[in-house]
Amino acid sequence: MMNKLKLFWLKTNRWHRVLFIFLAVEFKLLPGGQLGFQCNDPALSHPYTGDTVNWKWLIGITVLLPFVVMMIVEKQQDKSKHAKENALWWYKEYLYGFLINLTVVQCIKLVVGSPRPHFFDTCSPKEALTCETSEFVSSYTCTKAHWLNQSDRSFPSGHTSLAVHAGLFIIYYLHKRASNMNLHPINIIQLCTLLSTVFCAVSRMTDHRHHWWDVLAGFGIALPILCYTICSLCKNFQCKTTVESHKENDINEEPAAIIDNK
Repeated sequence: MMNKLKLFWLKTNRWHRVLFIFLAVEFKLLPGGQLGFQCNDPALSHPYTGDTVNWKWLIGITVLLPFVVMMIVEKQQDKSKHAKENALWWYKEYLYGFLINLTVVQCIKLVVGSPRPHFFDTCSPKEALTCETSEFVSSYTCTKAHWLNQSDRSFPSGHTSLAVHAGLFIIYYLHKRASNMNLHPINIIQLCTLLSTVFCAVSRMTDHRHHWWDVLAGFGIALPILCYTICSLCKNFQCKTTVESHKENDINEEPAAIIDNK
């Protein structure tokens, strides 16, 4: 078994490994947890009202907006082909950090199994019908099975984590790369990005999709991954490296799975 895992590791790159973990979590190939609930807990008794910021909008904006911003800024900074190449390189690294963020959040959601604020509405656990006031139920069964993923994946907030990752990435990128451009529109874009990030996080609480500590945890998860993305992957947006060195790094990332036939 260990040899198979070692062989798999050698034959894959960083993208494959993170994506494999993400898919294993999404398809529930790994065991999940249940945090349990307290009977008649008012914090879990809110009605389900949907999302102000749904997943499609969130993923679309957080994936596409950094690409658009970087392409425009780099073209303004440098009309040569190197501008596009730098933007594409940074965007590729941004997406890798984004995938790490998403994978970490989904793993924690699966392991913890924390009830959402609308838990009783969307799960309707049969144990809640017979339990007494303030009794803690450690194991339960949802009677609305199709709502299971909407019921016990509260901690941490994925919306917040991804919004913070994308929002602060754009703000810092503009600070580093657009400082010699017209600052008035740049500052407006940064402010709008910050307000949008805050709005997304706050909406998760006002929609009763997350508790406040879920949102705080999402913020806390995003920060170190964002720092890794900017400082390590994107090299703090420095243009000293050439395209050839980028390609060399890609080659070095590939496993040295060379068979010695001596």
